[in-house]
Amino acid sequence: MIYKIFIPILVLASLQSFSQEIPSGSCGLIMTYDAAGNRIKREYYCNNGSNRIAAPELAKQQDAASADFETVDALYPNPTTGKFYVTFSKAIDNAVIQVADVNGKVIQKVKGRGTRLEFDLSSQPGGTYFVIINTAEGIIINKKVLKIK
Repeated sequence: MIYKIFIPILVLASLQSFSQEIPSGSCGLIMTYDAAGNRIKREYYCNNGSNRIAAPELAKQQDAASADFETVDALYPNPTTGKFYVTFSKAIDNAVIQVADVNGKVIQKVKGRGTRLEFDLSSQPGGTYFVIINTAEGIIINKKVLKIK
């Protein structure tokens, strides 16, 4: 006796992962990772139908990032018990620096200039804090610092 077995074959139209798809008519971040799971690229896209178009602001930020601008050389000591320092590869001028907690509440906000800035979290509880540096050129640098008790 011969049995006929019908096995339905599912043909996928695309093998592309949809976990990072931006819905049509909206904008958002698309992350790219290497084989080890490290994020190697972050892009801001606007999905205007079927084509994703990079926002002009991203192109401007990428151009500035590739140019010689202020970068954070070190944030130390990290973790800290209170005082910590941020040093830059090139002197900053009129940058707005904010220290915020994990909830986004701004703990400190100062205008900075020079190659080294000092911050003090001694009066704050232990936890994770973020240092957000907005340079005069419009570059935003984010760093994380851990305060231990």
